[in-house]
Amino acid sequence: MDRRSLVYIAIFGTLWGICEATIGTTLHLLHIPLSGAILASIGMSIILIARVYNPVRGTTLLMALIAASIKMLSFSTIKLGPFIAIVLEGFLLELVLTIQGTGKIAFFTSAIIVAIYPILQTIMTKSILFGSSFVPVILELVEGFSERIGYEAGWWMLGLYLLTHFLFAFIAMIFSWKIIQRLKMDVETV
Repeated sequence: MDRRSLVYIAIFGTLWGICEATIGTTLHLLHIPLSGAILASIGMSIILIARVYNPVRGTTLLMALIAASIKMLSFSTIKLGPFIAIVLEGFLLELVLTIQGTGKIAFFTSAIIVAIYPILQTIMTKSILFGSSFVPVILELVEGFSERIGYEAGWWMLGLYLLTHFLFAFIAMIFSWKIIQRLKMDVETV
């Protein structure tokens, strides 16, 4: 890594960390649903744009460490959950971008991972906190809700929840791709 790579890592890692600290804290304080999906999508956009301009292996993970540290420092107490979540997202996207590069397929794969990751993280965290029966309990709640209403409303709501995660990730992916293409056109015209 040269000096330019380190500057990109510092700038984009800090930007990601500031977004996590400000937007993330606001979303959680206001109890906005799907805040994990929103934050993961924002983080993915920052990572994808940064990686196109700094295609050095390992940079995404270093940006994640910076972002996670800033997020952790934004709390009055140390919380490892958000730190681990940010680092794991950075690690997963580092794997994708290292293996696939920064083309359309890598962007698409990144969006799928970012859509699934917050769901899996929630399931794993809740299963650790509440035991392995967490997932069956949620499925029973969905089934019970559907039976009380008389429709498959619970399953529709669960499907809508999953679809919304994918929607956020794919909107962020398209946004990132368009910004990169726009910036490339601006550089070519200069």
